[in-house]
Amino acid sequence: MDEHSELAPLLTVVGGPMRGASFRLGPRPQVVGRAPEVDIPVADPHLSRRHAEVRLTEAGAALVDLGSTNGTWLNGRRITGAELLSDGDVVRLGRTELRVFDPGLAVTDPVGLRFAARGGQARRSSRPTLPMPTGDLAAGPTAAWPPEPGTESSDVAVDATT
Repeated sequence: MDEHSELAPLLTVVGGPMRGASFRLGPRPQVVGRAPEVDIPVADPHLSRRHAEVRLTEAGAALVDLGSTNGTWLNGRRITGAELLSDGDVVRLGRTELRVFDPGLAVTDPVGLRFAARGGQARRSSRPTLPMPTGDLAAGPTAAWPPEPGTESSDVAVDATT
């Protein structure tokens, strides 16, 4: 096994009969389907026996539908050709939803500015980001919390200018 296989993308089942299962992508193309002989077998009767294929390319992980009956969906859109996958993408096959986790991006693109192959536009993650805290942390809090007994929480003044 490659010494950096822990940086290979991971598909995690987030919805459907196999919720919680994870599959690490390997160096060769991997077929996803309900047939027992595929590389990533998924116990979902709404999948085709050989539903889709995921392969690692120089540009990243790519997903291809293999002519499945119910289609392969990426972030709510049915795919027709090869599509590059990004960290946080949601893939739906039948009634199964998989989320793409790409730990390699934390090393190669720590702030998430990866550009998509389509038109060179930045792809935004569907995951929420937290705002950066502001203020002077060294100054400490401006109000005591919890409030002292006998004081209503509406009586506590908070300085919102810092």
